[in-house]
Amino acid sequence: MTRTTEETLSRRVGSDSERDALGRARLDIGFNVAAFALIAFQLAVMLINLGSYTALPLSLAAWAGLLVTLVAAVIVRPRLPDELPNGMFYTAIAICAAVVALDVVGTWAPGDTGAQPTAAVAVGSALLLCVAARPPSDIVVASIGLGVVLAGEFALRGQHDLSALGPAFVTIALSVAPPLLGVQIVRSLRTLIQLELDLVQVQSTVSSPGYAVGMLASEELARLDLAAERLLDGVASGRTTLPLNEETASAASSIATELRLHLIQGRKETWLYHAVTESALLGPAVALTDSEGLAAALTRDQRDGLLTAVWLLISDPVRQGASQPRSLTLDLSRPSAPEHGDPNPGARISIVISTTGVPRNGVDPAAWQAIRKVGRYVETFAGSTLRIEITSVSDSSADLA
Repeated sequence: MTRTTEETLSRRVGSDSERDALGRARLDIGFNVAAFALIAFQLAVMLINLGSYTALPLSLAAWAGLLVTLVAAVIVRPRLPDELPNGMFYTAIAICAAVVALDVVGTWAPGDTGAQPTAAVAVGSALLLCVAARPPSDIVVASIGLGVVLAGEFALRGQHDLSALGPAFVTIALSVAPPLLGVQIVRSLRTLIQLELDLVQVQSTVSSPGYAVGMLASEELARLDLAAERLLDGVASGRTTLPLNEETASAASSIATELRLHLIQGRKETWLYHAVTESALLGPAVALTDSEGLAAALTRDQRDGLLTAVWLLISDPVRQGASQPRSLTLDLSRPSAPEHGDPNPGARISIVISTTGVPRNGVDPAAWQAIRKVGRYVETFAGSTLRIEITSVSDSSADLA
């Protein structure tokens, strides 16, 4: 079976809503605690420096608007779906923009005489509350906009004392860093969850028969089975008259043809083919060549070791934050020359794994442990290309001859 001649099937593990829901509750709690702590800190800073405000009523109005918005969010949020509705989010953004404007005007003073904005900085912490409930782009755009406004304020005020530049940079960082860090945390968690779910799906093929239909084909077979059951039930109950009309006969013929095709495919596609093609991670990145279906002869431990090793080699860049996995070729064949004195040369399978962009010391140690379960191996490095040649022995491989 040549990987390049087969249709690539990409399957996401679970829906987006299911993946997003995982870990959301704990993230919300953590972000809420951090956000309210940062907001309380900014409120304390404002109370300590009341005497330096040039227009204190405006800053107090800004804080009042922000606190009312936060209280409303705490009350309403548990009653909302996982993702914050657009209308409510943009309304909150508009209120926050008004808060920033009031606080900037309330603290405005030429040079270094004015107070540092606090309600405007607290808006950044308030955005942290929305990180788990909105797309990352919304939070990033709002955070950058807030940072630009504060930077513009300090630039227009003019910082005559160089020692005042430090507090200005800290103020901007306190407003922008929390939501951006929150976005990165959520993104990393979702990537981790997706990888783990993908691994669970891939490993489910280890215990399946050597030749079998995959998960996607199983769903299609269930659909065909239901269609056939309805057709037969109609005939048995008399709702469908005999002989069948042209339309019903054509539908029955189509169902029979699809069932035969699935039965034929089930004898040609191995568990490894389905593990690769139905994985959202492995499917686009792995080129599989197994024209004789030798993967079906591997034992369960050998399957688990091979699949785990391939998955670790592919997913390592993604787990480290890269957007794309490595590409990898996986070739299974019979050894061209049997070893001298081998009593059962047909029991040997040659497995070659080749991937690029791997540092010499950059392979996960667990990958080598997994490869040892498959058989004896020899690894070679040529530039950035890693080539692993595995000789596997399986008692059942002789049956495939």
